[in-house]
Amino acid sequence: MSPGVHALARFWWLVVAGLIVGGAAAVLAYSVQHGKHHVATAQLLVNSPSAPYLRGSETTLTGQSSRLRPTRTTSTGGAVPPDTQTLVNAANLYPFLIQSDQIARYRESLYGATPGALTATAHNASTNTYGVYHPSPLPIIDVTARAKLASDAGTLVQNTIQAFSKWIAGVQRSKKIPASERLQVQELSAPVVTSTGGPKPGLPIFIGALVFLAFCGLALVLGRSAGGSSAPAAAPHRAPGTSASPNLHS
Repeated sequence: MSPGVHALARFWWLVVAGLIVGGAAAVLAYSVQHGKHHVATAQLLVNSPSAPYLRGSETTLTGQSSRLRPTRTTSTGGAVPPDTQTLVNAANLYPFLIQSDQIARYRESLYGATPGALTATAHNASTNTYGVYHPSPLPIIDVTARAKLASDAGTLVQNTIQAFSKWIAGVQRSKKIPASERLQVQELSAPVVTSTGGPKPGLPIFIGALVFLAFCGLALVLGRSAGGSSAPAAAPHRAPGTSASPNLHS
């Protein structure tokens, strides 16, 4: 039996302790890692009753004999390009309203509280390293929720969209905005849920193995120390062919 195996067998209790402590360290390292999070994302389109993105031009209204009548599209003019910039401006503003405390309280009053964190951004909007905001050129809003449960993430996005749509409609009615002039928020896609993060077993396994090897190393060190102290003393060296001196008193 090799000295290393003999030392591990002699101090077997250290090997067992290493297994126990290493396993506990691996479980602890696994538990402190960040848990899995679920992300739900949906998109909104800011639109108007005139559907400007579905037409090539809009007719203007001119006054004639105290009556208003639409101007026909002619080769000399009278038609103007559809107003899409108003929708784009609203899409860059609405994310701040969607994330506001006012909408959060209104959502909770309608559907109750839902765990998770919600963010809203104008699609393709960006902020550079100097903090300068570049608005989105599209009237599209991305609404995202993060939660520990997939159902909570999807519910938070859906409830927020519905609450915001109802809130806008209520404000428009209270301000007596004509229906033909009201901006609309339309859901382009239902919430899509994906998973991110979650604990990984690689690091906990490495930590547990490292602790176990440390205990095994301690057993080997103790085995060498015990073996060295218990070794028999070496016989005195004699030259070949010589005998012990005779006892003169015998």
